[in-house]
Amino acid sequence: MYSNKYLKAYLVLKDVRQPDVAKLLGKSISTIRRKFENLGFTQRDMILLHDAYDIPLEVFFYDENKDDKSFKIDSK
Repeated sequence: MYSNKYLKAYLVLKDVRQPDVAKLLGKSISTIRRKFENLGFTQRDMILLHDAYDIPLEVFFYDENKDDKSFKIDSK
């Protein structure tokens, strides 16, 4: 099952808060919280976040049931 722990970590490192994400996506903060809890981001959401904060798309597809060592993000 996909997990958002790498997405959360990436946003923390970039100093991006939930209200920032809500404003970018044009959603309420409570909607964004639900998206983070259930990993309910749409393709459009992912692309907007990727473009705005340079988030690797792989972050959205981290599978917590697989070995962490196989998950690699290229850092620039």
